[in-house]
Amino acid sequence: MSSEEESVSGEEYESEEEEVVDSDSEEEEVIAEPVKKRGKNKSKGKKKDPNKPKRNMSAFFLYSNANRPRIREDNKGIAFGQVAKLLSTEFKALSDKDRAKWEKKAAKDKARYLNEMKTYVPPSESDTDSDEPKRGKKQKKFKDPNKPKRNQSSFFLYSNEVRSDVRKENPSAKFGDIAKIISVQFKALSEKERKRLDGLAAKDKERYQKAMIEYNEIQQGLTQLSPQGPQGALRRPFHLAPQDNERSSVQGAPQEVQRALSAHP
Repeated sequence: MSSEEESVSGEEYESEEEEVVDSDSEEEEVIAEPVKKRGKNKSKGKKKDPNKPKRNMSAFFLYSNANRPRIREDNKGIAFGQVAKLLSTEFKALSDKDRAKWEKKAAKDKARYLNEMKTYVPPSESDTDSDEPKRGKKQKKFKDPNKPKRNQSSFFLYSNEVRSDVRKENPSAKFGDIAKIISVQFKALSEKERKRLDGLAAKDKERYQKAMIEYNEIQQGLTQLSPQGPQGALRRPFHLAPQDNERSSVQGAPQEVQRALSAHP
């Protein structure tokens, strides 16, 4: 095969094969392995071996590869499918002498392919598996139960206060609808009520920041005790405030903030 004939990839000629409607004897040539049609969904089959010999081409496709640049040059802006149709028309109009030249090249390419397949050894399944990373469940990230609970905004504090009442008033409402109703009520609150909630949110933020300082100091100490870090040094939950075991995540929070959080059903 000449360099010009080899310039077109196998993928392009496979897609072009589907565009040509009329078949010919050269196009019906038996090929060693069938070409799988491309679908929208990506195949979950085995990974293609880059060392596998390239399939042989029929006389029609060898002719197409050699003449495709000329067709595109002579027909600026032509669609890809129209290029294939013009090549098919030209190929069918070739003289017997010209057709014999392309058939000879096709026979030579087929012999090349069959000869290379004799010595080709496909990779084993174990080799294929080793090349690709094994897909398994993602390892669940360790969540420290001792880490202080994040502070809540004024809206979430309000939601915790009124959610149970909203559910009673709207028993058929879905979870998303409940959230929408609470949001409408929150936006309609008086300025005085909004200031009260903003004050609670500010106090809860201050509680969280102080708790995080204490938590980080403990984590640094655990890191020094264990080379595996805090997770290796201590896996069991510990309580920064033993007197509040049930809700250790809000320890040290002002009483009004704790009441708002505990109102969550």
